[in-house]
Amino acid sequence: MYSNDPRYEENPIMNPFTKIGGQIYRAGLRSVQVLTLCLLGMLTVCSLLWGYYAEEMETQASIAHNEPFLLYLPCMLILILPPALLLRFLHTHNTRMELKKQCFLGIALCWICIWGIFLILFGRSIPFADSSSVFSIAEALALGHTQVIHPTDSYLSYYPQQIGLIAFYEIILRIWNLFGITYSASYIIQCVNVGMACLIVYFQYGITGLLSHDSDGACISYIYLVMLNAPLIVYTSFVYGEIPSFAFLSGGLWLMLKYLKHNGVSGKKGYLQMAGCLMMLTTAVALRKNSLIVIIAAVLVFLWEWLISHRHRLLLFGILLALCSVTALPGIQHIYQRRAGNTLSSGVPAISYIAMGMQESSRGNGWYNGFNFYTYQDSHLDTAVTAAKSKEAISTSLAAFRADPGYAFRFYRDKFLSQWTDGSYFCRQATYTHTNARREIVESLYSGKLSKPFIHYCNIYQLLVYACSFLCLLSQWRHRRTNGVRLPFYTGVIAVLGGFLFHMMWEANSRYILPYFLLLLPYAASGLGTGTERAIRKGEFYENTCQKH
Repeated sequence: MYSNDPRYEENPIMNPFTKIGGQIYRAGLRSVQVLTLCLLGMLTVCSLLWGYYAEEMETQASIAHNEPFLLYLPCMLILILPPALLLRFLHTHNTRMELKKQCFLGIALCWICIWGIFLILFGRSIPFADSSSVFSIAEALALGHTQVIHPTDSYLSYYPQQIGLIAFYEIILRIWNLFGITYSASYIIQCVNVGMACLIVYFQYGITGLLSHDSDGACISYIYLVMLNAPLIVYTSFVYGEIPSFAFLSGGLWLMLKYLKHNGVSGKKGYLQMAGCLMMLTTAVALRKNSLIVIIAAVLVFLWEWLISHRHRLLLFGILLALCSVTALPGIQHIYQRRAGNTLSSGVPAISYIAMGMQESSRGNGWYNGFNFYTYQDSHLDTAVTAAKSKEAISTSLAAFRADPGYAFRFYRDKFLSQWTDGSYFCRQATYTHTNARREIVESLYSGKLSKPFIHYCNIYQLLVYACSFLCLLSQWRHRRTNGVRLPFYTGVIAVLGGFLFHMMWEANSRYILPYFLLLLPYAASGLGTGTERAIRKGEFYENTCQKH
């Protein structure tokens, strides 16, 4: 995919690889290939040996566990067996494959809907903590109560970056209120999440096809992998921004890759793809500000593609995407301030999250311990004073790290592992609070007999995704001189690399890693599908050879 424009090969004068831009492009591409391959290799090894997860739901402390890797390896092979057998069967009955793939996709979407509705009806999770505050403010605004827009006496006084998600929920709640139904509106948002999860599957299925040249094996492997993705299904009951923001991210990336597949050609179709991409990626940032990491990856890809194609529309779109992404939330905030006739504070400064990410917590190293909230509160919501106190806290942490390098290594080792080796991605803790109507079978996932099997299953599934993603990148590296792959292929894993670097500095939480894990699914499907197809072809070759002799 994304092979070089043939015009560059026909005319040496136009060949960008003879120029500085081409050299920069090649250096960037090789750096991405090496760094992402190393990261996925490290994630695979670490998830095989360790698992960090909470067994006790009240304190939610992320505790290190040495994983039974001698058991995990055969279990992972068992998970691989069904798609391998299915692909072998389809390979011998390869008529009407496109129709069969669409049927499998429809089955996957129905699967997501069935389990999502099941959790809504019998799990009865309700908003709690931050999600409860966001939902309550959206409810108030939907009823016309604008008092929640206040510089000091509001949740938004601390976290104004939530204003985009609140706007999204207000739209849903206003529509819901038109029907006059007394049923809790939080459940309709969970239904919206189920629909958004289906969009994630649809868009990522398209991305998988683009990354793998529409390989039958990769597409079917993606459908299989996503149907096994328990955290994605459980998070549909979480009334917060993870699922809707990633749905828009997936749609935006899909349109972006479709556009770049043809070297950014102009025309009505191309401009419509870019307009849709811009709208979706900007909406994703508005719903969840950490989506900016994926936006940065996309902007870098546009700039690097401009270096070799000299299509100025790519540069223009990269700049436009960056501008829209950084102005989306301030724009929404301005609209609400005008509507309420009031203002919002600038909120907890970003440096407070970095300071907290360098401190110990009962949940894990770098996890939330209240430092950012209480420092801002004690500073009377003064951002400048809070920033100064946060800088002092950072200096204190750095001094402790310098005084004991071993402690610094253990701190960041545990911070890394606690985020990236929790296969459940905090889904149980995020949806733990519930009404008394929760069924016993669902409760057992949290504190009953099914909790440990669920945790181990998620960790085995995580290992499978990491390992297959690593094999996909390894295959691209081995054939780098012949396959002509360009930087757009690596957009998702560039975002994963950025997420790794960002969350080593920022506040830690395995929930924050879920979007990066989902970004890996198309790569894992490509690794699993193409690897299985090669094994099938080799098996047929040996069979034919034996028959001839």
